[in-house]
Amino acid sequence: MKRLRWLPLALGGLGVTACETMMPGDPGNLVPPTVAEDSRLPAIEMNGSRFHAQFFGNPANPVIVFLHGGPGGDYRSMLRLSERFNGYSLADEYFLVYWDQRGSGLSMRHGKELLTLAVYSNDLDSLVNRYSPGRPVILIGESWGGMFATSYINDHPGRVAGAVLIEPGPLDGATAERIKPDMFDLDLTSEWLNDYAWNSGFFTADDYARMDYERMLGLRDAQPLFHEDRVNPLPVWRLGALASRYIQKDGQDERGVSVYDFTANLAAFTAPVLFIAGSWSEVLGPSLQQQQMLRYPSATLQVVEGAGHDVAWVKTPEVLTLIKGYLDARKGSIQ
Repeated sequence: MKRLRWLPLALGGLGVTACETMMPGDPGNLVPPTVAEDSRLPAIEMNGSRFHAQFFGNPANPVIVFLHGGPGGDYRSMLRLSERFNGYSLADEYFLVYWDQRGSGLSMRHGKELLTLAVYSNDLDSLVNRYSPGRPVILIGESWGGMFATSYINDHPGRVAGAVLIEPGPLDGATAERIKPDMFDLDLTSEWLNDYAWNSGFFTADDYARMDYERMLGLRDAQPLFHEDRVNPLPVWRLGALASRYIQKDGQDERGVSVYDFTANLAAFTAPVLFIAGSWSEVLGPSLQQQQMLRYPSATLQVVEGAGHDVAWVKTPEVLTLIKGYLDARKGSIQ
């Protein structure tokens, strides 16, 4: 699933400041505050929680819901898909809904009892019903977001008019177990593991801010087979540590083996689906997506040259052109 990043805090200057005036867990000190802590952030109330969200375009137009990576990530890197390239923006023809999922990004934090696949599905269903009542939506998901989109389609095939899945993670547990060894660099001499271990000597994960900060340490270099751009890395506001842990755990058995299956009912979804992958991506790239697209009755794969797993960030104009072509061909079914 998609790795996320935050620029590490300069811990060298933290020691003196923390002793004098700063509590690490206070809002904004280690990581940006959530919408529950900063009322100035754009937000919506839904299902007993508060979600960070932004909208673009005319609400009367067909609705596109964006599903970010993670679990636990945020939609910041996907915002480029709302921008104007070559004179065109998706917001010209569609109403774009961006949101940080429960316990993720800048959305309100929750304990593990409210971080389950069922709760996530209910959140997305509520979002769809709020912004596209009586008509199906289009889903655009990347990495974990592509898995989330598939899970929702599997449960609610009639609520979705089409989907674009950008390097979705494994759509079933068996696939997850097969590729697990390639997901992270677990070499004990690697720099990211050293950073993580070093931090544990200074901080304990006593609150959401500290847990989120610790979860993000070193992740820039943790997945070399994803071949993401290190010069222009995709941005992130904040990672939700508990969401990352418990959403994944909800799809596992008591031994920690992945047993979920988001594909059992996909035969009921006959609309075409577009898969997009970066040519450099080794783990969740073209090879895996050629297999995963077969789980849908009707799907095609487009490979973007010169990009890794962050293809939507580093090759936004190319990805946007593919999305526009897909949506143009579907216009008769999504109005």
